Formats: sequence, structure tokens, C-alpha cells
Amino acid sequence: MLCRLGYLGCFSIFFLACAVAQNRSTDATGSVTLSDDFRYYLHRTYGMHRLGWLAVDTAIDHLTGEPEWGRGIGGYSCRYASSFGRRLISNSVEFGTILVLRQDPRFHRSHKRGLFPRMKYATKHAFLAIGSTGEIEPAYARFAGIAGGALIAPAWRRRGLSASGFGQDLAFSTLDQVQNSLLTEFTPDLVNVGRKVRKRMLRK
Repeated sequence: MLCRLGYLGCFSIFFLACAVAQNRSTDATGSVTLSDDFRYYLHRTYGMHRLGWLAVDTAIDHLTGEPEWGRGIGGYSCRYASSFGRRLISNSVEFGTILVLRQDPRFHRSHKRGLFPRMKYATKHAFLAIGSTGEIEPAYARFAGIAGGALIAPAWRRRGLSASGFGQDLAFSTLDQVQNSLLTEFTPDLVNVGRKVRKRMLRK
């Protein structure tokens, strides 16, 4: 029952964000439009590789963490549904806040050279956004999404909402943002390495 109520809350937030979106006009400079914002939201929430990484993260948590819904495939399914519901909440809250603050939180690759400079850039820019004036500023919309997910997701979890649990959820969500930025920065390199390995294997 709690799961159903939680997902009703998720979709309510999503539709509220879409309703707010109707009031946003196209950026005068043509740099960021409502369509850009919405495509970014859909990609982060429903993109195939994002869902794939979520499945991997959920599998690791399922094997190493507390079996809140059991260890079997049913327990994994519930854990995955819970993780996706939390992502839907966080991204929907972030999307609605983006429209209000007119921020552009999309991660832009650094094009730097060297592993550590690129890692430093990705970690730093996980929590930065481009404001309405074109200046770099804290990603307030992302912080709102993280907090929203940590507050609402316990509604369908057995442990419920607590101060310690809220702090733990904030910490893990923060690490997830860093992970997402690192993946965005280095995924093209990993794809290129995979292509080279495949070509060599085909030659053999």
C-alpha cells in the first residue's frame, strides 16, 4: 500500500512540474529552451543507459545491503522500483526548480587532458549550474531534488523517515551526482576503448 501511495506521489510531482513548464517561455538568446530542459529531464530519468546503471547499482546494494524486501528476485524488483521511484521524485523536483530559477544544470564535458584534471572538473561541476545571467552558480535545483528524494522516498520504505536516515540518504545521493558527472565525462573514452578492443578481436 505504501509503495502505491509513494508512486502516486511521484507521478503527482511529475505532472505538477509539467504544468509549471507550460508557463516558461523560450530563452531569448536561444541557448536553453523548455524543450531542452524537458529532453534533459527525460534523458536523466528514463534514458536506457541510466536505467541500466541503476539496475547495476541496485544489484550491488541488493547483494551487499540490508534485505529490506528479501533476497530473491522479488526483493530485487522491489528495491529497483524503490530506487527508480526515488530518482523520479528527485529529477521531477529538480526539473520544476530549474523552470523556476531558470538554471541550466546540464553537465558539459571539460575537454581537458589528463585523468586527474578531468576527475577534478567532473567532481566540482557535479554541483554547479549556469544561471539565468550566464554565470556559474551552485546547482540549487539539484540540491532541491536531492532533498526532495530524501524526504519523500521513506514513505514506502519500512524504516520510515528519521534524522539519521535523511542524512545518510543525502550523503549517498551526493555521491551519486559525482558518479553521474564522472560517467558523463569519461563515457565517450570508454566507448572508444571498447570499439578498439572489438576491432582487434575481429581481426584475430
